[in-house]
Amino acid sequence: MNLSSHSLPASLLAASLLLSGCGSPAGDDASTTTPEASGPSVESVTLAANPNPTVPLAAVLTVTTDVPTRLTINFDDGERSWSVTPSDEMTADHEVPVLGMRPDRTHTITATLEDAGGLATETAAQTFTTPPLPEAFPTPVITARDPARLEPGVTIFNVNGRWETEGNSTPANFSPAIAVDDDGEIVWYYLPGNHRVHDVRRLNNGNLVYEVWPGTDGMIEIDMLGNIQRRWHFTGTAKDPAPDSIPVETDSFHHDFVELPNGNFLLLSSEHRVIEDWYTSETDPDAPRADANVIGDVVVEFTPEGEVVNEWSLFDILDINRIGYNSLREDFWANHYDGVVEGIVYDWTHGNALIYEEADNSFLMSVPYQDAVIKVSMDSGELVWILGTHENWNEPWSEKLLTPVGDVEWSYKHHAISHTEHGTYLLFDNGAARASPYEEKMPLADSYSRAVEYSVNEETMEVSQPWVYGPEQEVYYGRYLGDVDWHAQADTILINVGGAETNDEGVNVPPGEAQRWARLMEVTHTDPPEKVWEMRLQQDDSNWAIYRADRLPSLYP
Repeated sequence: MNLSSHSLPASLLAASLLLSGCGSPAGDDASTTTPEASGPSVESVTLAANPNPTVPLAAVLTVTTDVPTRLTINFDDGERSWSVTPSDEMTADHEVPVLGMRPDRTHTITATLEDAGGLATETAAQTFTTPPLPEAFPTPVITARDPARLEPGVTIFNVNGRWETEGNSTPANFSPAIAVDDDGEIVWYYLPGNHRVHDVRRLNNGNLVYEVWPGTDGMIEIDMLGNIQRRWHFTGTAKDPAPDSIPVETDSFHHDFVELPNGNFLLLSSEHRVIEDWYTSETDPDAPRADANVIGDVVVEFTPEGEVVNEWSLFDILDINRIGYNSLREDFWANHYDGVVEGIVYDWTHGNALIYEEADNSFLMSVPYQDAVIKVSMDSGELVWILGTHENWNEPWSEKLLTPVGDVEWSYKHHAISHTEHGTYLLFDNGAARASPYEEKMPLADSYSRAVEYSVNEETMEVSQPWVYGPEQEVYYGRYLGDVDWHAQADTILINVGGAETNDEGVNVPPGEAQRWARLMEVTHTDPPEKVWEMRLQQDDSNWAIYRADRLPSLYP
């Protein structure tokens, strides 16, 4: 049974109107009448709430037609109307996610089915009411918006807990992945009940993959309805992995991962070594030395089936006798290695970002506790260059330091190295301390962060700084977290100041002395840059943080 009305294609409709307007003798009516073309027949259509409660702002639309068709979903929520074609696939049996709806409102939804000849049928209207957001959710506030200059799409990020002043997250496992439109309205979220979502990004197959946090489990791949497709865990320090999880023979997963062109994953792991006669102080060069449990980063390549095919340890690449401020941090690895290593474990390098260079099969890695970005050949395992301060590097590592050309400022405790299509790199320069042991640290009240672009000439081993946002353009500071990405279509830069801590006068203060809050800014890749969008998580007395943020062209792959 056909459940909906038929409609003519636009070109045929225009032609028929033209013919009717030309006039004809009364006796010629039969010879000038064009038979109405019929669109595909809709045999069944259902619209149902997503059965997976982790993604409640979604529905499932199922449509069957008599011939293969392309499906377009049409939305109207009373304030906006829009259409989405989830796929160009032609099929007679459609089952598609309905995504992009705002919470707590009724949506009128129809489907347009177009056959290979361009004839289309629209289904009868149905309604779907989305639930309100849970009480714990933040309320994003837009403080700047220039729609004509924005990169189109939705912004996806993780809310890194709803923190109380005492340091507890309420609810305990509250750390959803959220997508907002450019009005700051939440149009999708994923909230698992038994763990937190940390870094989240889209795979080439259109699914999302994220790191479980705290980082004592692994990674999970989900579709856009929240259904788990695959999961992986590390064998070295994982706590209670799921029965269907794929084991990977490595100590940990943390901070970042990359999907390689060959389908493998490149990710950050870790390794424990006992270092003899190591540092006991970052502030006193004459402090006595002692044997120490040191954790260093390891970059691991593994197949989707969990087989480790290669690994590169920073113990074998960098100088273990060079430390930065925070290299003696004790808390980060404590949960991972509890029960595995006796005593204090030190966070020597704290790698937090990876990108892959396909042109020469290498990776770039952000190593914030060395205040360096390094490039390593995956073929030879050799260190190619070091981008960062020249302080305290001994030979042979000092030979790999890039020489600054022009006005270049080094980055400190940075996050999120990324590419641009200009052949340059972007980095979120947190700017914590802005010094190396045993120099004096920059005072907290004077500290600032930057989104900075670096251009590297490998032939001359030089680096320049063609673009920067902060502090001259705007003073902001996030002592931890952060992200920066270049947008190709709008030529804009998305900046995540993931963990700001300022008092009512906007002055940086120590943790716990003021609200922690987060902001996302989109600025033009121009000199001077101009802000075209800003979103803040800063309402009520809760403490908010965002680890990473990405602009997706659509919620649909």
